[in-house]
Amino acid sequence: TSSGELQFDPEIEKTAKANRKVVRQAKQADKLATLEQPSQEEEEDTSSPYISEEEHIEMADNVQNPPPPPR
Repeated sequence: TSSGELQFDPEIEKTAKANRKVVRQAKQADKLATLEQPSQEEEEDTSSPYISEEEHIEMADNVQNPPPPPR
């Protein structure tokens, strides 16, 4: 065989086809996962982007003072 001529090998073609299938399925699964994520975030974040007065007070109560620096 000359260097410019490629021979058909059914074993290699079978492996290549299986590899392409796995890659295609992985890409499809990744695409579906990224499409589903924003819809889940939108469902969770149905409240106003502004913090209500009650939430602000509640958050202020949860603040702990840091320990004094060592001397």
